[in-house]
Amino acid sequence: MFDPVLLRSLAATPLRVQYALLPVPVPAREPASEGAAAGGGRGWAVLRVTLHGAGATGVGEATLLPYAAAHDHDAVRAQLAAAEPGLVRGISPSQLPALLPPGPSRSAVDAALWDLFAKRSGLPAWELLGVPPPRPLPGIRTLPLLPPAELEAELRGGDGRGHGSAHGSGHGPGSPKLNLRLGAGSVEDDLARLDAVRRHRPDAWLMADAGGTWDPDRLHTMLPRLAEHGVRVLQQPLPDAESGALVTLRRPFPIIADLAHGGSADPGRLAARYDGAALGLDAVGGLTAALALMEEAGQRGLLVLLGSPPATARSWAATLHAAARADLLNVPPALRVPGEPPRHPGRPHPIAASSPVPAPAESAMYGAVGCPRCAERGGGGGGQDEEERSVTERSVTAKRQGRGRTGERHDGCRGGCRCRE
Repeated sequence: MFDPVLLRSLAATPLRVQYALLPVPVPAREPASEGAAAGGGRGWAVLRVTLHGAGATGVGEATLLPYAAAHDHDAVRAQLAAAEPGLVRGISPSQLPALLPPGPSRSAVDAALWDLFAKRSGLPAWELLGVPPPRPLPGIRTLPLLPPAELEAELRGGDGRGHGSAHGSGHGPGSPKLNLRLGAGSVEDDLARLDAVRRHRPDAWLMADAGGTWDPDRLHTMLPRLAEHGVRVLQQPLPDAESGALVTLRRPFPIIADLAHGGSADPGRLAARYDGAALGLDAVGGLTAALALMEEAGQRGLLVLLGSPPATARSWAATLHAAARADLLNVPPALRVPGEPPRHPGRPHPIAASSPVPAPAESAMYGAVGCPRCAERGGGGGGQDEEERSVTERSVTAKRQGRGRTGERHDGCRGGCRCRE
């Protein structure tokens, strides 16, 4: 994946470590009161880690969720304080698991190291990582967890195609890829939400995320109904403790684990129960860990959905460096630290020209993510046409049949990028 000799040479320099916990506004459509209650009054925050060494500076960021116990501010400070003696001596990203547990602390340090090494070496981070350069990619948008009536209003908004999450937040003309959260209420509530989406977006590629809220009986009840609504992927239907029920379950579409939901990241265990996994860098411990996990998942024929909690441009940049190895990409809401000016205000988000996210000008991790020919066609972020949709479907089908990757994508590109034609 990456050159260990080069990394050892870059890691042989002592580092100075700084970090800050920066409060950020509650992202749109996020349950502020619920998060504060679960987090003991904590609000949304971004962890920013800055590493200085050999005349260069690397910066990495991760989102601290107010409702996640592992993201507790005191715990994060304690983790970084314990890791600092190892960091100051100089370290490679592959050595971080010995210093930090999986989570936002390791994710932010990992991204800062790759940013630092890219600047010191004069090479873009993707080249150091041994992955294709980031490209504009079509992504899945998660619909807000609203009651059915409010969801209908959201989908009806404006031009009848939905603003907020379905259309105005990143999807151009064509069929969007949508993720519908389920499990907040009864079976009838889930069905009403599915009906609402299909009434207003019958053309959408649709996946569902139950967030581990169902039991096996409800899963058996819902599977045929999900299939009737054209759902293509189901994420985390059961709590991890009950996931053994999936071993012998016949299913009409892939069922994937959510590794941020407390499930094991062991690909062998995942392959016995699931058809794939949804993962984010902050959950698994950073870009280095995510790439290794995705590589093993691909070897086992597991589908990979790459996503993120609400993210800053800097942390999303790290995610994009892993996107070439994912089958599906779930686009998060954007976070911005108050008081910071927009960076590259005219540059479009690499996911969609209609959904700009500022890029950190000083970050080598971000690199050049644009593709001029794709940008001329609307930023590569529009809905998939039939050819593009079939590529994704063939990938999912091939993985379910154990054939691994199809090799039918353009070299170095995915989905909506046609720069190699």
